[in-house]
Amino acid sequence: MREKKANDSGVVRWLQLLAAVGIPLVLVYLALVGLVNPQFAELRELVSSNRDAIISNRDAIAANTSSIQRLEDRIDLIAELLILAATNENITEGELRNLLNAGES
Repeated sequence: MREKKANDSGVVRWLQLLAAVGIPLVLVYLALVGLVNPQFAELRELVSSNRDAIISNRDAIAANTSSIQRLEDRIDLIAELLILAATNENITEGELRNLLNAGES
């Protein structure tokens, strides 16, 4: 499960890298093509004018990724506690609560 989380965070990093490098490359390409065909100049202007919105969406995705990661960590902790409770007959509810509280910090 942790391997899946590492892959998911790797995907987010690749998307952020793609956005950071891809947007300027697209703008340069459209500027060069716009010299040949004025129709592409309009497209370049549209992408350029929406650049701030694209960047803010990328930042929002990164912020949501950290929230999702915390939620997944919490779910993993609860799953581990349920497994521990099911396999250990001598564990008490208080001990499980202590383990849960310790895992949250």
